[in-house]
Amino acid sequence: MTSFEVRPEGSIDPTARLSLGPEAITSPTALNRALWKPDTQLSDALLTALRQLLADVPRDKWRATLIEECGVTALTDEIPGTEDEYHYATLAAQAADSQLQWFRLLEVSRQLGGATSIGTHSSLADVLEGPITMLEAADVQPTLAVDVRELWDLSRTQRTALIEFLVELSVGIEIVLTNATPRVQRHLLSEFDKVLPASVIPSLESCLHGSDAVTTRTEQRRQHVRNLLADRGANHEDWKRLYAVADATKEELTYDALQSHTLLEWSSREAIRAWVKRMADADLVKSYGTHERTVRLLPAGYALLDEHPDYSLETSSVPSDGGTGRIDESTQGVGTSQRADSPGVTDPPKSPHSSVYTSTAKGEEGDRPDSEAATATRGGSSTTPSVSFLDGHIHDAAVSAAAPGEIALSSRTVDSTGDSRGVGYSFLEERDEVVVEVETAGYQAHTLVRLCAALLSEPAFQQVLTQNRLAGGPDRSGLDGLPVTDPYLLRDGGCLGYLRNQDADAKGLQSRLRQARDGLLSMCVDVDVEDDSNDENNGLSMLARTAHGLLGTVSRIYDMLGVDITRVLKIPEWAVSDGCRRDHLAKMIATQTAVSSRYGLYSAYRVLYEDRTDKRSQLLATPDVDATDPTGDTTGSWVLAGPTVDSMRSHLENLDEYLDLQDEADGFSAFILNVDIVNGDRRDAVATALSRQLSLKSLKPTRETVSILHALTSDAFAAARAVSYLGAETDRPRNLTTEDIRYALSMLDAAELLPDIGPQSVSETVAILLDVDEPLATGDLADLLDVSTQTLRNNEEFFADLEAAGVIQREDLGPGRATEWRICLPFGGEDSSSRVATPTPEVDTNAYGPQFADEMAVIAEVLYELGHREIDYGGELTLAVTGRGDRFDEWLELHPDVRPVLSLVAHLQGTTLEKLTETGDTVRYQPPKSVVLGLDPDPMTSQTSLASSVN
Repeated sequence: MTSFEVRPEGSIDPTARLSLGPEAITSPTALNRALWKPDTQLSDALLTALRQLLADVPRDKWRATLIEECGVTALTDEIPGTEDEYHYATLAAQAADSQLQWFRLLEVSRQLGGATSIGTHSSLADVLEGPITMLEAADVQPTLAVDVRELWDLSRTQRTALIEFLVELSVGIEIVLTNATPRVQRHLLSEFDKVLPASVIPSLESCLHGSDAVTTRTEQRRQHVRNLLADRGANHEDWKRLYAVADATKEELTYDALQSHTLLEWSSREAIRAWVKRMADADLVKSYGTHERTVRLLPAGYALLDEHPDYSLETSSVPSDGGTGRIDESTQGVGTSQRADSPGVTDPPKSPHSSVYTSTAKGEEGDRPDSEAATATRGGSSTTPSVSFLDGHIHDAAVSAAAPGEIALSSRTVDSTGDSRGVGYSFLEERDEVVVEVETAGYQAHTLVRLCAALLSEPAFQQVLTQNRLAGGPDRSGLDGLPVTDPYLLRDGGCLGYLRNQDADAKGLQSRLRQARDGLLSMCVDVDVEDDSNDENNGLSMLARTAHGLLGTVSRIYDMLGVDITRVLKIPEWAVSDGCRRDHLAKMIATQTAVSSRYGLYSAYRVLYEDRTDKRSQLLATPDVDATDPTGDTTGSWVLAGPTVDSMRSHLENLDEYLDLQDEADGFSAFILNVDIVNGDRRDAVATALSRQLSLKSLKPTRETVSILHALTSDAFAAARAVSYLGAETDRPRNLTTEDIRYALSMLDAAELLPDIGPQSVSETVAILLDVDEPLATGDLADLLDVSTQTLRNNEEFFADLEAAGVIQREDLGPGRATEWRICLPFGGEDSSSRVATPTPEVDTNAYGPQFADEMAVIAEVLYELGHREIDYGGELTLAVTGRGDRFDEWLELHPDVRPVLSLVAHLQGTTLEKLTETGDTVRYQPPKSVVLGLDPDPMTSQTSLASSVN
């Protein structure tokens, strides 16, 4: 029997609490992330379940027991010709006696529904087949209180996804919706009556309508079932079968489960069909799903069992799915907040400060050195980082925005807590890619520390900097995984300063890198920023030098292992608010780019820019540079994301000015590093991010769908996040459709939609239009926005822009009737090929003649639709644009207020304004700019060589 309840009040004592709403949880994946935090009683309940399942099982049978007896099948890889790989069960078995692996299991549990840190991709079904299955199998049922008072501030698609997911979770967690006001109850009853368990409906009706109203609804239902009981008798076999459905998971059973149920008898499969038909005709059950082979209890069925003299809905007398009934928490030997002793299972540590770094249990030998754990959990520090795993769409968007050797600018809003300790990390094994994400700190020394903490986090040691990988194989112990194995060459040529002769092997290098990380974190805590007012002063300067060195070392090791690094810097507006801050950030990026890059084996910074004599004297030799190919290898890439990152462009385009070339010093050798400044929100970045995300779902982007997502979203990260909400295709791959796009875009925040068109209220209007199921009258739209119709009229010119661009449609239904608004994407079931279901202007491009490109013909046509703008249609320039497709760049300079909507139109055509003009770079979309660091040994020779290669 499902465990789902709705309460108008919030005064209960649950195992865990969470809230749904715009400022809280907005999606099933976010809800799942909140469930399995390591410092919650819900994670304790999961541990209790794991202990119960494995308590009397030999250790070598733990994994098999979880898979075969408990049904833990999340994260399964089906490998033809060999045994399937059950990753979640494997992790759970390892977590039973390892503190570190327990936290890894919780981290992976939080990632279910997207890309995981173990290099596999998952769906929300893995939540049910992993942690929820463990709770159900062990009969541990914690209580989750879900505050729903702000649920209807979310979009319809968000509400539906959340409620459906909560019903699924009720298999293993008792779900209690709290603070359900009468308005919320009314919406629940009208919107989710076919989703909520049948047992919830009568109580909702009673609470909502009162006793008089229930008489006309519930009493009629009860009279109906009393007649059925009187007609067939209380001992009829039908009721036993009906009770089996009521007692099952989610109050539903498949035909197969009915047939195999241990307490039910059937003469044939046809007898099951006949019984289902009888029950459906009586409105007691309904069948649905594939070939309608799943039977679900209806409110009338619940009412019949409630009236039955021999069955109690408060206790279970018929086993669920042929198994055992639940055991109430009060009867458990171990409560959800306690940890019972069991052989071979150790307590995972609890840390209030970090999801990865945790102190070892007192008196026990932990998986990591005590010094490391102490440093990592120093919660009082304002600079100590905590490491969490990045969502898959962030990883894909980041690597799509910037290739190695590139610095991408992504203009978007970023979450800024004012505390930049939290750093993100992700590793995609199949592509050998690592992405780290940090928020820029007030002092760039601290930013460097956080980058070090991410690249030297415990997940990094488990996935990239492993002993096997460093050693070159599982049976080796040296450094054969690196292209050079001699410690002397690595240390004095490659500047791996943390390598020593006495322990120059994989294990020794791991240990020294951990020690260096811990030392850096301790050093960071000890720096007094009150005394050091900028990065040039003593304490912060020393911290920055140390962090640069360690970060450069680990970056070059990643490079030697063939792993690409993408560094994402989240940059709040204040962090680049003046020239001084921008200079500090640019200098940090310039220095670290040189420190982490190389020519052959040699550190680029050490050869080109090192100003300390003692450091230069440690160089093994001077690199022998090939004058015909003097270009070194730039390690990794940078993505700068923030609302005002474009202010960094001029600083980055002069990146070489932040470094002092030491061309007169000993050991100097001339070579260059190429760095490209690119637009992180360009179309090909969006297309790549979409392709990567959609490949996980057996979906393929088309030129049209890429253009729409590029045009309507703020950046590549938003576009990737939108499609991450789409479900996977289980039958066969197909193309992404505009109907898919409508759903995907409806999941985004308003700030991620059309940021360049008018104020925020315009984006909020578009968000509403994406979320509704039919066109909206002006008054209804204003009500949903919680504004007056005058507010809509105040933004008329921007809505007229969107209408001209073909993004929205407003239909005047005639005198005395409302104007209806819609987004030009298909509603459910609507013909997606119709004009109103495609967000692009309808233009006969052939009418413009051969001198017009199709894209320019669309632009010219849209100009005629912008009559609300101050455009001189008889002017020389306008006639040149609309008549010959000429002098468009000059026209744009005179009409900057029209540029955003024309840019939108260009993106919908799969191009940009820059490609349609001779000049005229925009702030948001600018062509790549190359920057050269170092010194070309013979510029003329290099130019001649490059020209020859082109020819």
